[in-house]
Amino acid sequence: MKDRALVLVSDRHALLDDFESYINRRLASTSVKLRMFWIRKFAAGYSLLQATEDDFLDYLDSNPSWSPSTKQTIVSTFKVFYRWAHLAGHTPTNLAIDLMRIKVPRTRARIATDQIILAGIARATVPQQAMLRLGSECGLRVAEIAALDRSCRRGKWLTVMGKGGQSRAIYLSPEVHDVLLEVEQTSMRWGFYFPGRARQPIAPSTVWRHIRALTGLNTHALRHRAGTTVYRKTGNDLRVAQEFLGHASPATTAIYVHVEQEDLMRAAEAARLPRAA
Repeated sequence: MKDRALVLVSDRHALLDDFESYINRRLASTSVKLRMFWIRKFAAGYSLLQATEDDFLDYLDSNPSWSPSTKQTIVSTFKVFYRWAHLAGHTPTNLAIDLMRIKVPRTRARIATDQIILAGIARATVPQQAMLRLGSECGLRVAEIAALDRSCRRGKWLTVMGKGGQSRAIYLSPEVHDVLLEVEQTSMRWGFYFPGRARQPIAPSTVWRHIRALTGLNTHALRHRAGTTVYRKTGNDLRVAQEFLGHASPATTAIYVHVEQEDLMRAAEAARLPRAA
């Protein structure tokens, strides 16, 4: 009986390793880690290839403290895994195909103001200045900042590898170009702008901590600032903002475009009826 249990554990590990290899070729490293975290947690208590919808729902209800956003991440993980399992021939059908998505209440994300960012830059080291400008002026995600290497920059152009292996080109402002050049000449190691240990780039969580300490905000607040500013200063061109941020869908970009009071005031003025003659 013990040998049978060991075989099952070995098979489960092999299955998860195959799945990880599959998503490694399609998703960003942070997304891979997130998917693998949740599917491994589920696999610890349920039979992966014989799971039912009741199992999925039971697991989602197992922790009352999970937010709707966390539950939706878990549901998305199930859908990615079981679609792969079916296509790879591990299951006769997609076991999660009928699993409903969790409705996540839309909340207003924080946006970093120029004053907060400039105050952070004023007391930052050169590498920290680069992190702040890459997030707030170039709209880079935290993982994209952490992994940035010298081969990404050619003159005043930066090529960034984003989610799903999609690359995008970003033209650097003089300030971003100059601070990257200073990093190259002073603290760059092993070709990485932000080197970590063992000839590897710094961890995204470390970038997050630097930006949090300097601004009191997370890195996504910088990205929201970049997206909103680009949208406004390009004549409300959502397509340009989409390309700039590296989104597959303009619907995602719309989340990054903040509507402020002055925008609503302009909308009210635009909607006014003409004055009676």
